[in-house]
Amino acid sequence: MTAIEGTSQEVADLDAAFERAIASERAAAQERVDAAAATARSTALVLVVLALVALLLGVVVAAAVVRGMRRTLDEVGRVLSAMAAGDLTQRPRVERDDELGRMARSLEVAQDAVAGVVRDVSAGAGTLAAAADQLSASSRSIAGSAEETSARSSQVSAAASEVSRTVQTVASGSEEMGASIREIATTAGSAAAVTQHAVEVAARTSELVTRLGASSEEIGKVVKVITTIAEQTNLLALNATIEAARAGEAGRGFAVVANEVKDLAQETARATGGITARVAAIQADTEAAVAAIAEISGVVDQVNGYQGTIASAVEEQSATTAEMSRGVSSAASGAGDIASTIAGVAAAAGATRAGVAESLGAATELSELSGRLRTLVGRFTV
Repeated sequence: MTAIEGTSQEVADLDAAFERAIASERAAAQERVDAAAATARSTALVLVVLALVALLLGVVVAAAVVRGMRRTLDEVGRVLSAMAAGDLTQRPRVERDDELGRMARSLEVAQDAVAGVVRDVSAGAGTLAAAADQLSASSRSIAGSAEETSARSSQVSAAASEVSRTVQTVASGSEEMGASIREIATTAGSAAAVTQHAVEVAARTSELVTRLGASSEEIGKVVKVITTIAEQTNLLALNATIEAARAGEAGRGFAVVANEVKDLAQETARATGGITARVAAIQADTEAAVAAIAEISGVVDQVNGYQGTIASAVEEQSATTAEMSRGVSSAASGAGDIASTIAGVAAAAGATRAGVAESLGAATELSELSGRLRTLVGRFTV
C-alpha cells in the first residue's frame, strides 16, 4: 500500500514536472514565435521599402525615357509639320543612338533627298520655261519668215524671168567688156614701153646733172683760188701805196698804179664773190635736180610696176570675163529652173506655217506646264 502510494506520488511529481516542462517549452516557443513574427514584420517592412524605392526609381527612369522619347517624337513631328507646310530647311535636333535616333537621321536623309528633287524640279521648271519661251519666239520668227517667204516667192518668180532677160544682156555686155579689156592690154603694153623710155631718159639726165654738179664744184675751187689771189693782190697794192707815200713825189705815179691795182683787186673780189654765190646756187639747184630726177625715176619705176600689175590684172580679167561669159550662159539656162524651185519654196512655206502653228501650241502647253511646276515648287523652301 505504501509502495503504491509512493509510486503514485512519483507519477504525480513526474506529471507535474512534465507540465512544468511543457509550460516552459510552450513559453519558449511562444517567445520564439513572437521573435520570428517581429523579424518577419521587420523584413516585410524592409522589403516594402525596397519595393517602393525600386518602384520610384523605375517611375523616374521610365519618366526620363518617356520624356526623351517625347522630345524626339516632338522634334520629328515639328520637322514633319514643317515639311507638310513646304519648309525643307528644318532639321531634327536629335542625338540618340537608338531606333528613334536612326529614325530622325533617316528623316533628315529623306529631307535632303526631297530638297534635291525640289531644287532639280525648280531648275528644270526654269529651263523648261526658258525653252518654251525660246520655242515660242523661234516659232513666231519662223512663222514670220514663212509668211515673208511665201509672199516673196511670187515676187522672186516674177524676178526670175527678169533675171533671165538681164542675164542675156549681161552676156552681150561681157563680150563687149572682153574686147575693151583686150584694148586695155594693148594700151598697157604701149604705156610700159613709154615708161621704160622715160626711165632711160631720166637716167641719162641724172648722169648729166651729176656731171654738172661736179663741174660746178671745180668752178668753185677755181673761184676760191681767184679770191685768194685777189686778196693777196689787194694786200700788195696796200703795201705799195704805203711805200709810195713814204717816197713822196717820187712815188706819186707808183701810188696811182697801186690804187688802180687795189681797185682792180677789190672788183675782182666782188666778182668772185658773185661767182661763188652763183656757183653755190647752181650746186643747190643741181642737188635738187638730182633729187627730183631720182624721185621721177622712182615714180616711173612705180608706174612701170603698175603697168605690169595692170597687164597681169588684164590677163586675169580676160580669163575671168571668159569664165563669166560661160557662167552667164549657165545662169541663163538655169534661170528657168528658178521659177519651178520658187514654186516648191512656196509650198514648203505653207507646210512650214502649219508646223509652226503646232510648235506654237506645244510651246503654250510647255509654258503652262512650267507655270504649274513653278507653283508647286514655290510651296517648298529649300
